[in-house]
Amino acid sequence: GTAPGRGAASSGGWWFPALAASPFVAVALPVLLAAAGVPWPVVPAVVFGTGLGALLVAALAPPRPALLPVALPLGAVLVLPGLGGLLATRAGTLVGLGALVVAAAVAGVAGRSAGIRLAGWLATVAATTGFAVTATLAAGQPVRTAAFAVLAVAALVLHAVPLLRPNGGSRAGAIGSAALEAAAQAAAVLALLLTGGALRHAAAVCVLWGVAVAVRVLRRGESPAGRRALAAVAGGSELLGGWLLLAAGGVAVLEAYTAPAAALALAAGLVALRTRPGLNSWLALGPGLAAALLPSLVSVVAASDPQPWRRLALGVVALAAVLAGAARRWQAPVVLGAAALVPLALHELARGWDLLPRWIFLGLGGLALIGLAATYERRRRDLARLRALVGRMG
Repeated sequence: GTAPGRGAASSGGWWFPALAASPFVAVALPVLLAAAGVPWPVVPAVVFGTGLGALLVAALAPPRPALLPVALPLGAVLVLPGLGGLLATRAGTLVGLGALVVAAAVAGVAGRSAGIRLAGWLATVAATTGFAVTATLAAGQPVRTAAFAVLAVAALVLHAVPLLRPNGGSRAGAIGSAALEAAAQAAAVLALLLTGGALRHAAAVCVLWGVAVAVRVLRRGESPAGRRALAAVAGGSELLGGWLLLAAGGVAVLEAYTAPAAALALAAGLVALRTRPGLNSWLALGPGLAAALLPSLVSVVAASDPQPWRRLALGVVALAAVLAGAARRWQAPVVLGAAALVPLALHELARGWDLLPRWIFLGLGGLALIGLAATYERRRRDLARLRALVGRMG
């Protein structure tokens, strides 16, 4: 009879010799071509193509013993120097990056496992980004123009993520989606960096990215947590774009920068209070109120110029915060509004000290002390009730 497993060995016996010989063949071929004096770019193209072929075999072929340990390192070792040899000219760079985009997309579509498909899509994003930059520079455009090509790649990836989710709604699919969305955000950051400090171009990149993310928010099927995260990114990007545009125009008014941020934070806090009943007002409204009140208060107190309109606006906003907080029983607006009104009132008192006769202040102070002494017990009870009322606010 035959020995056990002999049939399997005879049917697959060719695999191990071929796999063992492949590294030697892959290295010997470009050496022989170079020795034969073939012109450029035959040698780097052969090295690069062989490496891509090895990587595709590792990604697409059915699992076999020792396939990944041989094909994956071999492909990586050959692709890098092959692509480096093609980078000598712009045409070679475009061809190499284009081939890398196609191969990575094939691995992303037809990879035999979720991990391989995710790696393929991430490689596709990286290669496409490099291709966008190279193509723009090859067309003779400045680097800051390449920022918009990279931004287009980021927007394409962001909106393609829902279509590329592996394994449906499984945990692996969620991880893959998060990785691809992070890659899209990273490409958008790269686009911002490519503007090279040109404020108007940077502002345009931020505004366009905010629009792209806002469109993704409107897509059906997004989870509430995902919508909130995307809305935060869109709002932050639009806000940064507005700041950059103001800086490019030389706008120096403090509130032009703080008021939009405060309005955005307050809007997000109000939405959070409506959707999450147990949320504390300090967490929901505190950051927005601080952004609205504190910078202007510091400017009023620390600056030497009068700033009458800023003082008036600050007082109105702080008083409105106190009244709104008292009406809705929110502790944060009441406390923060009062914390802005008290130093503002003291500042106004200090400014009026040199404008009015001293006896007026002494007379008002004496009347206040007499009234306080006459109603001391009642004022103390009122203060205790006020402290208790504020403590019961949310």
